[in-house]
Amino acid sequence: MKLQKLMYFTQAWYLRERGFPLLDDHFSRWQYGPVIPAIYHEFKAYEAGVITQPAQTLSADSDGWSAHVPAVPKSDRDTWALLRVIAQRYGGFSGPQLSAITHKAGGAWARVSPPDGSVITHEQMKSDAAVFGGK
Repeated sequence: MKLQKLMYFTQAWYLRERGFPLLDDHFSRWQYGPVIPAIYHEFKAYEAGVITQPAQTLSADSDGWSAHVPAVPKSDRDTWALLRVIAQRYGGFSGPQLSAITHKAGGAWARVSPPDGSVITHEQMKSDAAVFGGK
């Protein structure tokens, strides 16, 4: 849960600052807040434990399909700076505490009740009052 919420906050801040997404997947409205379904399924076996393996994505190449670990290039200082801000601001909270933030009235997740699995759009994320305090 904590991973999902940290990714959500990162994507929302990135969208707001840069105007385009950092992550190439969507967040859905699930019971406990915003979730990228593919990330949930990749890491659900860890339950609430420590994740010990990096995420992998599949991509097509001349040999068919290959798996690789997505990463932010070391040269992308702006993104690394944002990741540090997210870690400092939200890293000390538990998954349920972060989920409570996403559930606040005015937040993008809370616009549909009950949560129905619908996609949270980039526009909704950029103006998420639960994340940005109505700014």
